[in-house]
Amino acid sequence: MADDDVDLELLREAARDFLSGRVAQDSVKELAAMDWTGLLVEEKLGGSGWRPVETTVIAEELGRALNSSTWFGCVLSAAALASAPGEVRDRWLPAMLDGTAAAGCTLADDTVRVASGNVIDILVTLGRNGISLFEMSDAMPRSRDDELLDVSRAAWRVDLSGSASVLIGGPEQADRLLAVARVLLSADSLGALSTTFERLVAYLKERIAFGVPIASFQAVQHRLVDLLVFEAKARAVIMKAARALEADEISEDAIALSAAAHAFVAAKAAAAVDECMQLSGGIGFTWEYPLHHELRRVFTNGYLLGTARSSRALLAQRSGW
Repeated sequence: MADDDVDLELLREAARDFLSGRVAQDSVKELAAMDWTGLLVEEKLGGSGWRPVETTVIAEELGRALNSSTWFGCVLSAAALASAPGEVRDRWLPAMLDGTAAAGCTLADDTVRVASGNVIDILVTLGRNGISLFEMSDAMPRSRDDELLDVSRAAWRVDLSGSASVLIGGPEQADRLLAVARVLLSADSLGALSTTFERLVAYLKERIAFGVPIASFQAVQHRLVDLLVFEAKARAVIMKAARALEADEISEDAIALSAAAHAFVAAKAAAAVDECMQLSGGIGFTWEYPLHHELRRVFTNGYLLGTARSSRALLAQRSGW
């Protein structure tokens, strides 16, 4: 195993240990104390440098823990603020890095959907015209979006029409950050699926039918292998996209790989969790069972930054198909 792979596994183990059994999962301050909100901010501004690979590992572990904090919005907003005008950067970047303020990040539109378990202070939008920052106020119309069913994070619809914003990045920076965001959301879904699959395997080893563990049945084993293969494929394409984003300048290949990762995971992750539900038998259909929390999170992730279909279209465009 290469040295960098060893380091990533150590990071994964440390993150899993830190998140295991935590009560205050919704506190972004605790994650900021681990330097997890500055993983995409250069060191001279107080961050850890541009580290999309390490950020992806953290995103997967947060998805595995069903973390409800505003980390996703904060880490992306911090990256956007790093290149913002000095006055805006100095006001908000330190608060992102130490977790004293919360942020959301989404696609640019008049009405946006933000997944966050907490009230946010700023909202960063990514679009064709670049990166815009909105300072949230009580005057902004917003409502809880219960259609997505995510119980680990509240989903909100916010009306931005007529609201003042500050342009803090150009189109190229928006493309790069959106590519990273797709990878992080995909990693979050992978983490949720990973813990679902792990719980399923343990259950099938213990559940007895006809005098033997259910996991010993060949038909069940084939379905478990299919799930394992999907998990391995998803992690491979996500990490390949993350490594492509490490370069100082964004490339067409990096954007295409991020779109491929998002399209693959968004299209198949919810179905994979549903397969875990089928293999879990009766307990799998109980809404209070943790599996349903993971299913709702994965389903929500598949729509927050576009869909599998929109990512396929982007992949075709960037690949010249």
